[in-house]
Amino acid sequence: MATVFSVPVLRPEQYDAFRRDLGSDLADTYDGWLEFVHKHRSERLRQGGTLVDVEVDHDQFVRFCAATGTKPNLKALLDFAIEKPPG
Repeated sequence: MATVFSVPVLRPEQYDAFRRDLGSDLADTYDGWLEFVHKHRSERLRQGGTLVDVEVDHDQFVRFCAATGTKPNLKALLDFAIEKPPG
């Protein structure tokens, strides 16, 4: 059975808010973020993984961090994408 990897999908209009909260954990620009995601998607596919895109809303992510007592960072973003129910 292939490993499933959740891929956080950020909307361009919310990228500045994510960048403000996550700081240097994210690329300086949305295009840079897309390059980062593309590179890691390719690596996961080469490993035989199955990818699931998970749209992440900034406000939901902030609430998740507050509820879990987690500092907003890349790990928290990935954890949120894993835990967020589909749909």
